[in-house]
Amino acid sequence: MLSIAFIKQFAASHADIAYILIVLGVLLEGEIMVVLAGIFAHLGSINIFAAFTATLLGCSLKSLIGYSLGYYFNCKHSHRPILCQAEKRVNYFLPNFYKKPFLSLFLSRFLILGIYWFALVYAGYKKVNIKTFIKAEISSFIFWSVIMLSLGYFFSYTALSISRDVRNFLGILLLFFIGFFVLEKIIALFIELFEIKNNKCE
Repeated sequence: MLSIAFIKQFAASHADIAYILIVLGVLLEGEIMVVLAGIFAHLGSINIFAAFTATLLGCSLKSLIGYSLGYYFNCKHSHRPILCQAEKRVNYFLPNFYKKPFLSLFLSRFLILGIYWFALVYAGYKKVNIKTFIKAEISSFIFWSVIMLSLGYFFSYTALSISRDVRNFLGILLLFFIGFFVLEKIIALFIELFEIKNNKCE
């Protein structure tokens, strides 16, 4: 019979796979995966510090791949349409990329879905100073990882405080996820509009 105890035990018995999934999930677009990691960390199925390490590893690989791709495209394929698309998207959502690469890279992780990949590739293509790039990435993915894991932990704690029935627990978590993503996109929209407005004023 499905229960919270069963879910907890099942996840715990597959913890090694869970850490691998966290790394792979972050490589793609890992908000959901990292929030889930926070949930299972609260349930005691996985270790919170191991989950944090796996998240940082995924973030590091993503940054390395993105920047390296952009650098490679600059050297070998500067005419590729993907670079024109990346430039348009980055300039639209992050109009101050040239003036403030650190802030732009930091914010790109929290903005509209997909812009972060474009920002990474674009940073490599434009050969953003590697020290600035590393500082921005380390700062952003530590901040992002802590927030996402904490949200998952909070979601799980709150859901269990409301009900220990597995159906209610999962339903509450689903509502939390929906509310979180709606709020995130609203905040991202305001940040984007603020950046665009500031750029026009300049």
